[in-house]
Amino acid sequence: MSWALRKYTEPDFAQEKFTKAPDVRLCEAPEDQVAPQDFHAMSIFPEYFKIGGRWILAKDSRMDCVPVYERGEIIVREFRLLKKGDLVAVGRTENGEDGIYVHAGGFRDEESGASDVFSFRQGRSRETAFSRDYDELYNVLRHDRDHGKIVWVMGPAFAFDYDARYAFSKLVAGGYVHALLAGNALATHDLEAAYMKTALGQDIYTQRNQPNGHYNHLTTINQVKLRGGIPQFIEAEGINDGIIYNCEKYHVPYVLAGSIRDDGPLPPVIGDVYRAQDRMRDQV
Repeated sequence: MSWALRKYTEPDFAQEKFTKAPDVRLCEAPEDQVAPQDFHAMSIFPEYFKIGGRWILAKDSRMDCVPVYERGEIIVREFRLLKKGDLVAVGRTENGEDGIYVHAGGFRDEESGASDVFSFRQGRSRETAFSRDYDELYNVLRHDRDHGKIVWVMGPAFAFDYDARYAFSKLVAGGYVHALLAGNALATHDLEAAYMKTALGQDIYTQRNQPNGHYNHLTTINQVKLRGGIPQFIEAEGINDGIIYNCEKYHVPYVLAGSIRDDGPLPPVIGDVYRAQDRMRDQV
Protein backbone atom coordinates (compact mmCIF):
# COMPACT_ATOMS: atom_id res chain seq x y z
CA MET A 1 0.00 0.00 0.00
CA SER A 2 1.51 3.33 -1.06
CA TRP A 3 1.82 6.18 1.41
CA ALA A 4 2.00 9.93 0.88
CA LEU A 5 1.87 13.04 2.98
CA ARG A 6 -1.56 14.57 3.31
CA LYS A 7 -2.13 17.22 0.66
CA TYR A 8 -2.86 20.77 1.67
CA THR A 9 -6.16 22.20 0.48
CA GLU A 10 -6.46 25.98 0.34
CA PRO A 11 -9.71 27.71 1.32
CA ASP A 12 -12.18 28.46 -1.45
CA PHE A 13 -11.79 32.22 -1.56
CA ALA A 14 -14.66 32.50 -4.05
CA GLN A 15 -17.06 31.91 -1.14
CA GLU A 16 -19.16 34.89 -0.16
CA LYS A 17 -17.71 35.12 3.34
CA PHE A 18 -14.29 35.72 1.78
CA THR A 19 -15.31 38.04 -1.05
CA LYS A 20 -17.37 40.23 1.31
CA ALA A 21 -14.80 40.21 4.11
CA PRO A 22 -13.05 43.54 4.75
CA ASP A 23 -9.34 44.05 4.41
CA VAL A 24 -7.47 43.41 7.63
CA ARG A 25 -6.60 46.52 9.65
CA LEU A 26 -2.89 47.27 9.87
CA CYS A 27 -1.70 49.39 12.77
CA GLU A 28 1.79 50.62 13.51
CA ALA A 29 3.67 49.20 16.48
CA PRO A 30 3.83 52.15 18.94
CA GLU A 31 7.28 51.24 20.32
CA ASP A 32 10.00 48.63 19.85
CA GLN A 33 8.82 45.25 21.22
CA VAL A 34 5.25 46.59 21.68
CA ALA A 35 2.27 45.56 19.54
CA PRO A 36 -0.72 47.83 18.92
CA GLN A 37 -3.98 47.34 20.78
CA ASP A 38 -6.11 44.39 19.61
CA PHE A 39 -3.11 42.76 17.92
CA HIS A 40 -3.78 39.36 16.35
CA ALA A 41 -1.85 36.45 17.88
CA MET A 42 -0.85 33.65 15.53
CA SER A 43 -1.89 30.01 15.95
CA ILE A 44 -0.32 26.71 14.83
CA PHE A 45 -2.52 26.66 11.71
CA PRO A 46 -2.08 28.28 8.29
CA GLU A 47 -3.45 31.83 8.44
CA TYR A 48 -4.54 34.21 5.69
CA PHE A 49 -4.86 38.00 5.78
CA LYS A 50 -6.87 40.07 3.29
CA ILE A 51 -4.90 43.02 1.99
CA GLY A 52 -5.90 45.04 -1.06
CA GLY A 53 -8.69 42.56 -1.75
CA ARG A 54 -6.26 39.62 -1.89
CA TRP A 55 -5.87 36.86 0.72
CA ILE A 56 -2.20 36.42 1.65
CA LEU A 57 -0.88 33.34 3.45
CA ALA A 58 1.53 34.07 6.30
CA LYS A 59 5.02 32.81 5.45
CA ASP A 60 5.52 30.94 8.71
CA SER A 61 3.53 29.18 11.41
CA ARG A 62 4.49 30.20 14.92
CA MET A 63 2.20 30.43 17.93
CA ASP A 64 1.90 33.57 20.05
CA CYS A 65 3.64 35.84 17.56
CA VAL A 66 2.19 38.73 15.58
CA PRO A 67 1.67 39.08 11.82
CA VAL A 68 3.52 41.99 10.23
CA TYR A 69 2.86 43.24 6.69
CA GLU A 70 6.16 43.93 5.01
CA ARG A 71 7.08 44.26 1.32
CA GLY A 72 3.91 42.56 0.14
CA GLU A 73 4.17 39.61 2.55
CA ILE A 74 2.91 38.63 5.98
CA ILE A 75 5.90 37.99 8.22
CA VAL A 76 5.41 36.22 11.56
CA ARG A 77 7.39 38.10 14.18
CA GLU A 78 8.03 37.72 17.89
CA PHE A 79 7.16 40.59 20.17
CA ARG A 80 10.82 41.01 21.13
CA LEU A 81 11.70 41.59 17.46
CA LEU A 82 8.98 44.17 16.73
CA LYS A 83 10.19 47.61 15.67
CA LYS A 84 8.34 50.86 16.11
CA GLY A 85 6.29 51.49 12.98
CA ASP A 86 5.93 47.82 11.96
CA LEU A 87 2.52 47.27 10.36
CA VAL A 88 0.81 44.72 12.59
CA ALA A 89 -2.48 43.01 11.68
CA VAL A 90 -5.13 43.62 14.34
CA GLY A 91 -8.37 41.75 15.03
CA ARG A 92 -9.53 39.04 17.38
CA THR A 93 -11.81 37.02 15.07
CA GLU A 94 -10.59 34.17 12.88
CA ASN A 95 -13.27 33.44 10.28
CA GLY A 96 -12.88 36.40 7.96
CA GLU A 97 -14.84 39.00 9.93
CA ASP A 98 -11.71 41.14 10.43
CA GLY A 99 -9.94 40.11 7.25
CA ILE A 100 -8.21 37.26 9.10
CA TYR A 101 -8.83 33.58 8.38
CA VAL A 102 -7.36 30.70 10.39
CA HIS A 103 -7.48 27.60 8.16
CA ALA A 104 -7.65 24.72 10.64
CA GLY A 105 -8.80 22.08 8.15
CA GLY A 106 -6.21 22.38 5.42
CA PHE A 107 -4.61 19.01 6.11
CA ARG A 108 -7.71 17.04 7.12
CA ASP A 109 -7.88 13.64 5.48
CA GLU A 110 -10.90 12.64 3.44
CA GLU A 111 -12.20 10.22 6.06
CA SER A 112 -12.42 12.74 8.89
CA GLY A 113 -15.39 14.96 9.47
CA ALA A 114 -15.69 18.64 10.18
CA SER A 115 -16.13 18.03 13.90
CA ASP A 116 -12.61 16.73 14.44
CA VAL A 117 -10.64 19.93 13.75
CA PHE A 118 -9.75 20.55 17.39
CA SER A 119 -10.24 17.01 18.69
CA PHE A 120 -7.50 14.68 19.87
CA ARG A 121 -7.73 10.90 19.52
CA GLN A 122 -11.50 11.16 19.16
CA GLY A 123 -13.32 7.98 20.13
CA ARG A 124 -10.17 6.28 21.45
CA SER A 125 -9.26 5.31 24.99
CA ARG A 126 -6.05 4.52 26.84
CA GLU A 127 -6.77 0.84 26.15
CA THR A 128 -6.70 1.46 22.39
CA ALA A 129 -3.76 0.00 20.48
CA PHE A 130 -1.65 2.76 18.97
CA SER A 131 0.19 0.65 16.39
CA ARG A 132 -1.61 2.65 13.69
CA ASP A 133 0.01 5.84 15.02
CA TYR A 134 3.46 4.28 14.97
CA ASP A 135 2.96 3.07 11.40
CA GLU A 136 2.13 6.66 10.44
CA LEU A 137 5.16 7.96 12.33
CA TYR A 138 7.48 5.49 10.59
CA ASN A 139 6.15 6.58 7.22
CA VAL A 140 6.60 10.26 8.05
CA LEU A 141 10.17 9.66 9.22
CA ARG A 142 11.06 7.72 6.09
CA HIS A 143 9.54 10.44 3.90
CA ASP A 144 11.25 13.31 5.70
CA ARG A 145 14.61 11.54 5.83
CA ASP A 146 14.62 11.55 2.03
CA HIS A 147 12.60 14.68 1.23
CA GLY A 148 12.63 16.97 4.23
CA LYS A 149 14.43 17.79 7.45
CA ILE A 150 13.89 16.08 10.81
CA VAL A 151 14.64 18.20 13.87
CA TRP A 152 14.42 16.54 17.28
CA VAL A 153 13.77 18.32 20.59
CA MET A 154 15.06 16.16 23.42
CA GLY A 155 15.40 16.03 27.18
CA PRO A 156 17.99 14.15 29.26
CA ALA A 157 15.77 11.09 29.79
CA PHE A 158 17.12 9.70 26.50
CA ALA A 159 20.58 9.57 28.06
CA PHE A 160 19.49 7.94 31.33
CA ASP A 161 18.34 4.67 29.77
CA TYR A 162 20.66 2.31 27.89
CA ASP A 163 18.10 1.21 25.31
CA ALA A 164 16.68 4.68 24.63
CA ARG A 165 20.18 6.09 24.20
CA TYR A 166 21.16 3.24 21.88
CA ALA A 167 17.97 3.56 19.84
CA PHE A 168 18.39 7.27 19.28
CA SER A 169 22.04 6.81 18.38
CA LYS A 170 20.90 4.39 15.66
CA LEU A 171 18.41 6.97 14.39
CA VAL A 172 21.25 9.47 14.05
CA ALA A 173 23.42 6.93 12.24
CA GLY A 174 20.51 5.98 9.98
CA GLY A 175 19.95 9.53 8.75
CA TYR A 176 16.73 10.20 10.66
CA VAL A 177 18.18 13.17 12.56
CA HIS A 178 19.11 16.34 10.69
CA ALA A 179 19.39 18.58 13.75
CA LEU A 180 19.10 18.19 17.51
CA LEU A 181 17.78 20.79 19.96
CA ALA A 182 18.48 20.11 23.62
CA GLY A 183 20.07 21.45 26.79
CA ASN A 184 23.20 20.94 28.81
CA ALA A 185 21.77 17.90 30.62
CA LEU A 186 21.20 15.69 27.57
CA ALA A 187 24.70 16.23 26.23
CA THR A 188 26.37 16.03 29.64
CA HIS A 189 24.75 12.76 30.69
CA ASP A 190 25.13 11.22 27.25
CA LEU A 191 28.86 11.98 27.31
CA GLU A 192 28.99 10.77 30.94
CA ALA A 193 27.42 7.50 29.77
CA ALA A 194 30.05 7.10 27.06
CA TYR A 195 32.91 8.10 29.36
CA MET A 196 31.96 6.53 32.70
CA LYS A 197 29.00 4.23 31.85
CA THR A 198 26.71 6.18 34.17
CA ALA A 199 24.10 8.92 33.80
CA LEU A 200 23.67 11.21 36.81
CA GLY A 201 25.74 8.68 38.70
CA GLN A 202 23.54 5.68 37.91
CA ASP A 203 24.63 2.73 35.79
CA ILE A 204 22.88 3.34 32.46
CA TYR A 205 21.83 -0.31 32.18
CA THR A 206 20.92 -1.34 35.74
CA GLN A 207 20.11 2.24 36.86
CA ARG A 208 21.78 1.54 40.20
CA ASN A 209 23.67 4.29 41.96
CA GLN A 210 27.44 4.00 41.77
CA PRO A 211 29.93 4.95 44.52
CA ASN A 212 30.56 8.70 44.31
CA GLY A 213 28.46 8.64 41.17
CA HIS A 214 27.23 12.18 41.76
CA TYR A 215 30.73 13.34 40.75
CA ASN A 216 30.63 11.66 37.36
CA HIS A 217 28.78 14.29 35.35
CA LEU A 218 30.92 17.04 36.87
CA THR A 219 34.08 15.08 36.05
CA THR A 220 32.82 14.67 32.47
CA ILE A 221 32.19 18.39 32.04
CA ASN A 222 35.57 19.15 33.57
CA GLN A 223 37.34 16.82 31.15
CA VAL A 224 35.50 18.27 28.15
CA LYS A 225 36.65 21.74 29.18
CA LEU A 226 40.18 20.49 29.80
CA ARG A 227 40.33 19.01 26.30
CA GLY A 228 39.00 22.21 24.75
CA GLY A 229 35.59 21.05 23.55
CA ILE A 230 33.42 18.05 22.74
CA PRO A 231 35.18 16.92 19.52
CA GLN A 232 38.57 17.07 21.23
CA PHE A 233 37.20 15.21 24.27
CA ILE A 234 35.75 12.46 22.05
CA GLU A 235 39.07 11.96 20.28
CA ALA A 236 41.27 12.16 23.38
CA GLU A 237 39.16 9.81 25.50
CA GLY A 238 38.37 7.32 22.75
CA ILE A 239 34.60 7.88 22.95
CA ASN A 240 32.84 5.67 20.40
CA ASP A 241 29.15 5.52 21.30
CA GLY A 242 26.19 7.67 22.21
CA ILE A 243 24.02 10.46 20.90
CA ILE A 244 26.54 13.30 20.82
CA TYR A 245 29.27 11.00 19.49
CA ASN A 246 27.05 10.06 16.54
CA CYS A 247 26.04 13.68 15.95
CA GLU A 248 29.71 14.56 15.66
CA LYS A 249 30.48 11.49 13.54
CA TYR A 250 27.69 12.16 11.05
CA HIS A 251 27.99 15.98 11.15
CA VAL A 252 24.51 16.50 12.62
CA PRO A 253 24.25 20.01 14.12
CA TYR A 254 23.08 20.30 17.70
CA VAL A 255 22.06 23.40 19.64
CA LEU A 256 22.30 23.27 23.44
CA ALA A 257 20.35 25.94 25.30
CA GLY A 258 21.23 27.01 28.82
CA SER A 259 19.14 26.58 31.94
CA ILE A 260 19.17 28.17 35.39
CA ARG A 261 20.01 24.70 36.82
CA ASP A 262 22.98 23.92 34.58
CA ASP A 263 26.18 22.50 36.03
CA GLY A 264 29.34 23.53 34.26
CA PRO A 265 28.00 23.87 31.64
CA LEU A 266 29.53 22.17 28.62
CA PRO A 267 31.36 24.60 26.29
CA PRO A 268 28.77 24.60 23.45
CA VAL A 269 25.86 25.50 25.75
CA ILE A 270 24.42 28.93 24.90
CA GLY A 271 23.60 30.79 28.10
CA ASP A 272 21.72 33.64 26.43
CA VAL A 273 18.27 32.12 25.94
CA TYR A 274 17.31 34.48 23.13
CA ARG A 275 20.52 33.77 21.23
CA ALA A 276 19.85 30.06 21.78
CA GLN A 277 16.32 30.55 20.46
CA ASP A 278 17.69 32.23 17.34
CA ARG A 279 20.16 29.39 16.78
CA MET A 280 17.36 26.85 17.18
CA ARG A 281 15.21 28.74 14.70
CA ASP A 282 18.09 28.63 12.22
CA GLN A 283 17.82 24.84 12.32
CA VAL A 284 14.03 24.77 12.16
